[in-house]
Amino acid sequence: MGLIAANGYYLPAGYGQGQLEFSTRCFERSGLQVQLSVLVVTSALVESLSAYLKKSRQEHLARLPVRHIIDVLDEASRRWLDAGYPPRKTAIDALHVITGFSREIVAASIDAEMESSLGDHMWQALCSEIRNPLYLDDFQYSAELNGYSRAFGPELIVSFFSENIPALPHLLFMRAALVKAACLGKVASGEPAFAPLYLKTIEDIDPGIAACMAVLYWQGGSAEVEDAAFARADAAIVFGGEEACSALAERIPRSVKLLVHGHKLGFGVIGKKALGRDGIDALAAAIAYDHGMFDQQACLAPQAYYVEEGGEVSPAEFVDKLAQAMDELEAKLPRGSISAGEAAAVNQSRVRYEIRQLQAAEVMLRCPARGTGWTIACERAPAVLTVSPRNRFVRLWAVEDIFQILPALQPVRRFLQNAAVAIGDERELAFIRSLGELGVSRVTAPGAMPLPSMMWHHDGIAALASLLRWCDIEKKDTVSGLEANNRG
Repeated sequence: MGLIAANGYYLPAGYGQGQLEFSTRCFERSGLQVQLSVLVVTSALVESLSAYLKKSRQEHLARLPVRHIIDVLDEASRRWLDAGYPPRKTAIDALHVITGFSREIVAASIDAEMESSLGDHMWQALCSEIRNPLYLDDFQYSAELNGYSRAFGPELIVSFFSENIPALPHLLFMRAALVKAACLGKVASGEPAFAPLYLKTIEDIDPGIAACMAVLYWQGGSAEVEDAAFARADAAIVFGGEEACSALAERIPRSVKLLVHGHKLGFGVIGKKALGRDGIDALAAAIAYDHGMFDQQACLAPQAYYVEEGGEVSPAEFVDKLAQAMDELEAKLPRGSISAGEAAAVNQSRVRYEIRQLQAAEVMLRCPARGTGWTIACERAPAVLTVSPRNRFVRLWAVEDIFQILPALQPVRRFLQNAAVAIGDERELAFIRSLGELGVSRVTAPGAMPLPSMMWHHDGIAALASLLRWCDIEKKDTVSGLEANNRG
């Protein structure tokens, strides 16, 4: 059996570690064992480490030009996009073993995350949210104010990571660095390996920036440890389920800026004009990809695709096209391993559809001859959008008119996030406006659901600007020392 040794923590190289305790977590899959070294976390460690991160930030990160920070983060992304980069290879094997995602999905996830995290994307995201990234470096002239403004990031951000998207934790460290904040991250128990590897890359490029970052793991709900972290934070970013996020939010001091990314639902909508025979194979491949990437575990994944009747290709005909596309996707991006409980949920749902199909209901079911690799169930659209069994369980819901969908979304509007829309006629803009009013924060095309850009207002939040505070100079006379600042 092959052995991979990895860390489930990251401490800055210059941090005086003192007496630390470690334990080992072991994971086995596909002839590989991952031995993960985990730091035993105490409130005293969190207090000491938080003080070190803040000090490092004041001495280095806070003084760096934002352009230099972007260059460092860009170099890190480019290294991770290199198929031969050794930490990438380690991450692919380790995350495959720990999470059960296939190696192909892990690699595709790393590519998706890093391709949207290059230098131009970061600069554009800052421009989108604060207009001029140089506000983060010093006071800049503002024509609207007829004065000067500067943006200040938090001293310390505490971030709670999720486990359903491999490589996602880099985004929290990237956002923190862009606003010149130190970051203490708590990894999820189900995916503790990527963040430490990513921070080692940052350390190799710029040890000073890495000195402002740390990763720990502790059991969720460890009140003493979490209270110590929140007491020293200026901002907190929390990913997780509704119950976990609510419990944490109740304990976070009101003085701490809080950004919560809880349970969300995604879906797709295909209008009859988009169901022409030309391009139907590409549409099927796009919808297969939306369901296959992250094995439908992410909030970005569709829980159902609504398909309008009356097109050249009927919903029933489209089922066969999609079944072929799911088979082809499985060959390229195999689904990962699933638990016995997850397999049971898929099989139970299949049985319910099979019974309805035998009863001559308007139901179609397609799945491979063996295994639970994928499932397609087509029926008339139910009254309310619900969560699917996941793990590539595709639900096609037929509707007479796309606007019939809106009442079905109303009961779950606070959970809506990501929608793939291909209407194909003049109704599309009106429909998208309705989705925005309901609470959808991102509208994209089929095949792009798993690939949000840095410019997306994540869950409707300006993820960078929300972390900032501003100082404005309203003096009408010239401020000595600022005359040379760009007035453009």
